[in-house]
Amino acid sequence: MRAIPKSLLIHTVTLHKKINKDKWGKGELDEGVELSNVRIEPSGKIVRDKNNAEIQLSATLFYDCKNSRPMNLEFETDDLIAFNGVMHRVEVVEPLYDDKRLHHYELGLVKGG
Repeated sequence: MRAIPKSLLIHTVTLHKKINKDKWGKGELDEGVELSNVRIEPSGKIVRDKNNAEIQLSATLFYDCKNSRPMNLEFETDDLIAFNGVMHRVEVVEPLYDDKRLHHYELGLVKGG
């Protein structure tokens, strides 16, 4: 399968991870890593969280494993994405594969952080 074309990966966002988390998941944000050549699309998809509650996603972030930068990132639920001055929390991390290799990630985002 071919990589997602760079002409479609038009957005730049900042990925923040929580550091020094306590047992309730509270923590500080790191300085963040800029992700370039990604795509954010509005979404109305409904998913279930860890507690089986329904959550409506506000956006989906597409991260291509060949064209997005920086490469070889690992995404986790509860990471934060800053885009156009709005914080989004990663609710769903979906790795998608072609035949044998990881092709791209689709991250389900919820507004707020």
